[in-house]
Amino acid sequence: MGAAIEKTTLTRPIGAVLQIAGNRIQIGGISQFARVGDRIKVIGDNTLGEVVRTAQEGLDAIMDGSTEGFGLGAKVVLLPRPEFAPHSGWIGRVVDPDGKPLDGRPLLPGLTGQPVQAPPPAASTRRELGQRLSTGFAVFDTILPIVRGQRIGLFAGSGVGKSTLLSSLAKTVEADVIVIGLVGERGRELREFVEKSLGPEGMKRSVIVAATSDRAAQIRRRCPLAATAVAEFFRDQGLQVLLLVDSVTRFAEAHREVAVAAGEPANLRGHPASTPNAIAGLCERAGPGSGHSGDITALYTVLVAGSDMEEPVA
Repeated sequence: MGAAIEKTTLTRPIGAVLQIAGNRIQIGGISQFARVGDRIKVIGDNTLGEVVRTAQEGLDAIMDGSTEGFGLGAKVVLLPRPEFAPHSGWIGRVVDPDGKPLDGRPLLPGLTGQPVQAPPPAASTRRELGQRLSTGFAVFDTILPIVRGQRIGLFAGSGVGKSTLLSSLAKTVEADVIVIGLVGERGRELREFVEKSLGPEGMKRSVIVAATSDRAAQIRRRCPLAATAVAEFFRDQGLQVLLLVDSVTRFAEAHREVAVAAGEPANLRGHPASTPNAIAGLCERAGPGSGHSGDITALYTVLVAGSDMEEPVA
């Protein structure tokens, strides 16, 4: 409680809307106070937004919802960046990329914040891959073994059973904690995955971080990053973590929307040049740990449209 009070600010910068284009707004008067990734709120409206570009003449923010009803000159307040603080009580829960519960039950944040965008462990300090893991699947335990700290890509088209395989692995793989990142899933599919595919058996050691398809691009992009941050929290406790992300393709599509809105030109078949680096930065955070920490064994699904293995994400 004392830490929360200490972080509370009595004054907040206020700017004004200069331009509205789709769900992106340009704001003047607070550029000197804002950083990329900070949150904003239009006074009189409950919709939040995220700063994606700053310049002397103003800053650009993508709103989490519709901009209908906004007008030029509307007052905008710059909010403190929310702290993402997972803890062991998150096991068995479904949260959004900001750590807010999605399962209808209250959930308190942890005592220490965990950076959503963090660098991977230093390459010189990482251990080698660990021992073979028991998966409960004969094909993985014999022909396609999985070891601790390994990162695997699951490339397949839509509707062939990627999510079903992930839920089965979450129930049977040898691990202390399972962290699942669901990016851009339909709301119906999320509930079906939790209640039917995963079930109580899988949820008793799992944390699900989800951003459904109706959420804004910046929230969907933040989803696998937040799931990785949760996995890093448990890894730093010395636990063996299985990280399942579905899917990298939707993460890349969300990154494209945010990057283009921030002014980055699109190439690579519509994806900006920063897409490969964003994917690499996400995946490199998983893998073997260092020192006395555990490992993050990760499986990332990739939706291959039309079986085209030459497309940028694949």
